[in-house]
Amino acid sequence: MWDALYAAFAGTGWPLALLAYFLVGFAVGGATGGGRSRFMTALGWPLELTQRLAGTTGLPYLFLVPNLLVFGLFTFSPMFINVGFSVTEGQSILFEQRDWAGGENLTRLLSETNPDTGGENREDDKFLAAVADTFVFVIFQVPIMVLIALVTALVLNREIIGRGFWRSVFFYPVMLSPVVVGFLWTLILKRQGVLSLTLMQWGWIDEPIQWLTDPSWTMFWSVFVYTWAHLGFYMLILLAGLQAIPKDLYEAAQMDGTSDWRVLWRITLPLLMPTLLVVMVLSLIKAFQAFEELYAMQVRWTSLVAYIFETSGLRGQPTANGLGVAATASLLVAIGLILLSLIQIYLTSRQNR
Repeated sequence: MWDALYAAFAGTGWPLALLAYFLVGFAVGGATGGGRSRFMTALGWPLELTQRLAGTTGLPYLFLVPNLLVFGLFTFSPMFINVGFSVTEGQSILFEQRDWAGGENLTRLLSETNPDTGGENREDDKFLAAVADTFVFVIFQVPIMVLIALVTALVLNREIIGRGFWRSVFFYPVMLSPVVVGFLWTLILKRQGVLSLTLMQWGWIDEPIQWLTDPSWTMFWSVFVYTWAHLGFYMLILLAGLQAIPKDLYEAAQMDGTSDWRVLWRITLPLLMPTLLVVMVLSLIKAFQAFEELYAMQVRWTSLVAYIFETSGLRGQPTANGLGVAATASLLVAIGLILLSLIQIYLTSRQNR
């Protein structure tokens, strides 16, 4: 081992740098006590020095700085860049090669007349179709998700055999990659997939069905797969809310001979309502952002995020002003999601009051 360490650091300045680090630590740290205490003080002298300079109140903010930098780099910077794309036009991603457009991209997105050619604008039909499909998906998926998550949490909150195992089973799909979920269900739902072959063997259908592209089934299976993939996350939140309800309320209701249905409607649901409200808004926002699983399964309908993805030129041939139009569409979606978040904050604060 020592030969390997010697070979790794031979000819480098790391040993001297490490020695200088500890010497500075012993000098600056002012360690007292035994050898172990002195060594740990010398090892963490930058933190000790920072705490002395920043004080007790300033140190937490220093720990928040790296997170704020990463958050700003990967969240706020793309947001401002997206705003820049929405008010400029051209194919290039470099702003010096893009011309100022103002509100032209919004006109290209929503107007019935193409401002560039003066002819019929087809972009508004594509965008509005994506909006309509997404609303249909949200209207069906969110209530189903919340209802099943609530029922699952209520069941798994009871004293049942293997409760920990069943909680893990329901939460397991959340840990899978969305692309893995999409390909897994594609193997089941494709024309020669497991579901069609099984139903044909049972004599329920005469010929295989392409479940993901058939207009009668594509939305149903989109809702089913998306609910299956994300159910465990919302179930876990509701389970935490159920466990926060005081047990003495249930004991008092049991002593009074209250029925289980009355306990559910008079105790459980009212006290769970703040958590249930958070789950409803979070699932609503997540449903509007649905993309990965649907893209991997190649469903027939187009979600808002899929429309933005395709229009921007990230898949297929980029168009002259596709990047600006996609950026404008993403801003409209972002405004809608911000409004939903504000509604959640308002309703939560009102519920708490």
